[in-house]
Amino acid sequence: TGVLIVGTLIPVYESIVAVCTIGVSDDLEWIQFWIVNATFTYATEFMDSFKENYPLVAEHWYEFEFFATLWFLLPFTDGSTLFYDVITAPYITPICVRMNKAMEGYIEIILGIVNTGYMWMIWTVFLTLPEEARRFVVVAVGTVYPIVASTVTITTEESDDETFWLTYWACFSLLFIMMDCLEEFVGSIRGFYSICLVLTVYLFLPMFQGANVVFRKVLVPLSGQYENMLLRDAYLVKREIEKKIPQAMHERVLSKTADMFRSTTTTTKKME
Repeated sequence: TGVLIVGTLIPVYESIVAVCTIGVSDDLEWIQFWIVNATFTYATEFMDSFKENYPLVAEHWYEFEFFATLWFLLPFTDGSTLFYDVITAPYITPICVRMNKAMEGYIEIILGIVNTGYMWMIWTVFLTLPEEARRFVVVAVGTVYPIVASTVTITTEESDDETFWLTYWACFSLLFIMMDCLEEFVGSIRGFYSICLVLTVYLFLPMFQGANVVFRKVLVPLSGQYENMLLRDAYLVKREIEKKIPQAMHERVLSKTADMFRSTTTTTKKME
């Protein structure tokens, strides 16, 4: 849990700052971190049972996990970017592109299930699973497709999904920490992992956009980045206007838009 907290709280804060500032270079840096970190976390989910059979591994595992997390995280080691450049981009990305096309079909099926009366059947089956299997399902749902989608996003030019997946990872990682801390006390209760699964699905399904809601209403105010978020929103509005109007009209339209913002501010002050 300690490793999770150290390897999550700092990246979450930096991800919030990255999303709320103009520019995409830091967005790219942190989404690369989350891809590597989530892959590492998912790949080591079975280590608890593995450590029971190999005491030497159990003795040194947390030290390895701690230093691996630091290697991914620290700017002077830049392990996540190195891992992405050497392994993810040349070998994993082509696989993710193919997987993403297949998974989009499954996402449509999930949306169909959510919009029908069959959800209770899925939930009943989920409750019959052993505790470890329920945890595995939650982690798999929260990491596998988001890893694939995030990997495809950062290789796609002019994609706005990069910001969404960065907000998703910030939200899901905090949910994962809470689950990891609470499961020792309430993990055996049947409804615990059901709640975690519902919250995970809420965060990333397009029909809910839960990550965006939690990010803007909870994480941004808590991190003190609200003003920066508004400035970025204004920049995105400006960029959209520039895309939709002819080049010859840019200066005139943008000038009128700026005047509109100024007049709105003046009116608001007078009303106060």
